[in-house]
Amino acid sequence: MNGTFFLDSRELLPFIERARKAYPTAQPFPHAVMDGFLPQELADRLAAEFPEPSLAAFKRVDHAEQAGRLGHLQRKGFAGVSPLIRHLLNEFSGMAFLDFLEDVTGVRGLIPDPHFRGAGVHQTLPGGHLALHADHNRDRFRQLERRLSVFLYLNPDWQDAWGGHLELWPPDLSHCVARIAPNHNRLVIIKHASDAWHGHPEPLQCPPDRARRSLAMYYYCVERPAQEKREAHSAIWVTPKKD
Repeated sequence: MNGTFFLDSRELLPFIERARKAYPTAQPFPHAVMDGFLPQELADRLAAEFPEPSLAAFKRVDHAEQAGRLGHLQRKGFAGVSPLIRHLLNEFSGMAFLDFLEDVTGVRGLIPDPHFRGAGVHQTLPGGHLALHADHNRDRFRQLERRLSVFLYLNPDWQDAWGGHLELWPPDLSHCVARIAPNHNRLVIIKHASDAWHGHPEPLQCPPDRARRSLAMYYYCVERPAQEKREAHSAIWVTPKKD
């Protein structure tokens, strides 16, 4: 694939038709999973140009709630990241993708975060994990309400036995309702809520030369439904109930 690509509203229509029917009733909270989201050649190039863990701009996170995770490239303005990946991140902040998200979810007035605070380019190294949590609910710099999280996975030939599944749990933390493998070229949209528990809590079992790689994007609105309003909070970490 030569030259610059752009997300095309017409090419997104088939995804909209399927996803907007499933999204509002998906359990344990609204979400949608779309395979083959990008042209395969493009997805393969993005995976090939994904930054290596040795990139100096990565910040490693090793807390009890999360370990072996690399991210926060936005703090360096994505220095050293492939122009192709940077362009795609810009496209995920553009008109075609915002219209797509609004059509799928019914949430209007979405506002992207051009700084990708907490989002952007992520990867988890072997043995790493991300405990169950609900994400921060407000952009404290712009006083905006977080409404959606979107992930694009870039993991060619991912093996199910390696783990890394995104788990979705209900408010009562009684059991895992959905497990979504981080398969290559898979786009996932999840609704934000202060009790929308998710993560990949099991240690990653991939080979030493592999990692769980994704692009993450968060979207905001000026307001949210009154029944969903909460005081501003950072990530809330939880432990599932034991049988």
